[in-house]
Amino acid sequence: MAVGVSVFYTFSMSSVIPLLKVIFARDESLVDWMNRVEVQRRLDVVIGADLPDDPDGLLIDHIRPESRSFDRLKDHDRIVAIGGAPVSSYEAMRQIAQFEEKKIQGVVVRRVSGGDEVIELKLRRYHWWSSALRGFASILPTGRDAASRQSTLIIVMVGLAIVSTLGALARFMHEWLIAIAVQRGMHDMRSKLADHVLRLPLDWHSRQPPGDTLGRFATDISKVEVGISTLFGKTVQEPLKAAGVFTLTLMIDWRMLVVAIIGLPIGALVIRSLGRAVKKAQKRASASWGRLIDHLGERLAGIRVVKAYNMEAVESRRFQEEGLALTRAQTSIEIVDAGTKPALETLAVIAVAAFILYGGTRVFSGQLEPNLFFAAVVCMGGLFDPVRKMGNVNNRLQQADASAKRLFELLDLTTEPTAEKREGGVRFAGLNDSMEFRELSFAYPGKPDTPVLQEISFTVQRGQVVAIVGPNGSGKTTLMSLLLRFYEPTRGAIFIDGRDIRDFSLPSLREHIGLVTQDSVVFSDTLRNNIAYGEPDATEAQIRRAAQLAHLDDFASELGSSKSLSGDADDDIGREGRGYDAMISARELSGGQRQRIALARAILRDPPILVLDEATSQIDAGSERKIQEAIDDVTRDRTVFIVAHRYSTISRADVIIVLNEGRLVDIGRHEELISTSSFYETLCRTQFAYAG
Repeated sequence: MAVGVSVFYTFSMSSVIPLLKVIFARDESLVDWMNRVEVQRRLDVVIGADLPDDPDGLLIDHIRPESRSFDRLKDHDRIVAIGGAPVSSYEAMRQIAQFEEKKIQGVVVRRVSGGDEVIELKLRRYHWWSSALRGFASILPTGRDAASRQSTLIIVMVGLAIVSTLGALARFMHEWLIAIAVQRGMHDMRSKLADHVLRLPLDWHSRQPPGDTLGRFATDISKVEVGISTLFGKTVQEPLKAAGVFTLTLMIDWRMLVVAIIGLPIGALVIRSLGRAVKKAQKRASASWGRLIDHLGERLAGIRVVKAYNMEAVESRRFQEEGLALTRAQTSIEIVDAGTKPALETLAVIAVAAFILYGGTRVFSGQLEPNLFFAAVVCMGGLFDPVRKMGNVNNRLQQADASAKRLFELLDLTTEPTAEKREGGVRFAGLNDSMEFRELSFAYPGKPDTPVLQEISFTVQRGQVVAIVGPNGSGKTTLMSLLLRFYEPTRGAIFIDGRDIRDFSLPSLREHIGLVTQDSVVFSDTLRNNIAYGEPDATEAQIRRAAQLAHLDDFASELGSSKSLSGDADDDIGREGRGYDAMISARELSGGQRQRIALARAILRDPPILVLDEATSQIDAGSERKIQEAIDDVTRDRTVFIVAHRYSTISRADVIIVLNEGRLVDIGRHEELISTSSFYETLCRTQFAYAG
């Protein structure tokens, strides 16, 4: 399609030549002019322009040294007959132009010195497009009167309209195909980037500002989209258009073109230097966007605290200050962008001025026809139009390059391994016997000299309920994160049935572990989909049973009543059913409701290993008794790890792991530890409200 755009654009530019010829010629018709141009090409001669038809034959003004008939023709010779028949100047040009062989026999030439001589003319090759021109000439009027010229002008204008229509259609098809390709490419890039980010290790997510990641999705992808559109659009189409008009101008007069493009290296240096400035500014702008989104996201998430402490004005000023860096970077881009086109247009004006001055001298000296000179000027304008449009292309590509590097920084990060290489990724089928935590030590990669866990070792039998207790910051949640392989231990390992959990494929391991965290996550979706998250094939009965065990059935009925559109009293089952299809959001729910939804999600999964990390921390005393009963039900015949601060939760545990400052202090049942461990007894009295 880009080639088609170039071809039709060149044709539309070339149409100015016959147009000028029709309007300004005194004696030649358009057909006569076409014949003369073809004769000059094939014989390599110069013939007087726009002269009346001479009955005495065709006068050769000048024969070029490269002519194949240079040894047969001389300057000012006159061709008076071809094949024994006398010819006028126009008839001689018509026969020579349309002759398809390379040699013409029986040409009578009248020498300037006197006398006639029969010679053989040697011609340049007859091109295929000569036949096309002959076909076009056949439909044109051959008369030289005003009516014939008017008819010729109408035909030329109709042809121009047709060419312009086809060119517009080619441009539409070109841009349509580019739009499809770019949008599909952007969809693939967004999808791949999102999939890659979701698979990155939790350690990366904990260190990476969310605003920076969102900024790459929101801003950098859009810059890459503009860059790709520019690359496949202007970068392909405009150079082809320029190449077509360049070729046409070259055919008209190559000397004028050489004069015009002398300033091309200067333009290239200007574009290159401005592009570098844009690239640096885009890097700063992308980083500023990330910081700005992160700053605003944090404040909106903590809007209650902001309002409670009357910090609206302060945060607004901070946002403005943070936005100044973005404003400066964006302003730099706009200034450079604004200066690119004027700089190139100035160079173009200088080049066109030199072009016209040189061409004018050739017209004044009779070396160039006026209509060809004006056509060359029009073509030069047509040549600089694509160049002008290409002025900010480099800026767009530099912006896209800077943004693409930020995107590929994410794509180049190593994702979580789905399986360890050493064993080929054995699928985890569940816990059969026991689980061993062997000499576990861990420090976050950002703080390698500050261990969070140190040489933790203990064994858990299948079906046991294990409570993990300790002061804040003692490493309880981190220990469970190692079990789920959110992080890898610095030293030591976790073994299930004697096998290192790193031998198992990561998806199969997590598939058999249920997790309920203190900060229970609820997505903006229906209640049903939130409960069935991770289990899309769950049946309606399974979803409702999990909800009932987590004491969510009353909540579902309330949602069903609030979403009802009719005033009729519905039965409880109908209200509850509508409740499961109701849209919910974490912003609209209490902490206890969110935790019950998370608990129902874990219950539905029915995992052999269950991790409850402060699962009842935000539930009132009345609900805690019911949920504790549900936990008692779901903990049967499965291994459960409970991170808790409530005595009612840990008192039922088969084993209690006591941690302090990342070390294992004591291990045992509650009755044993309360009498043998002073640290545990103090912990119970200060944190668990244990009265003895």
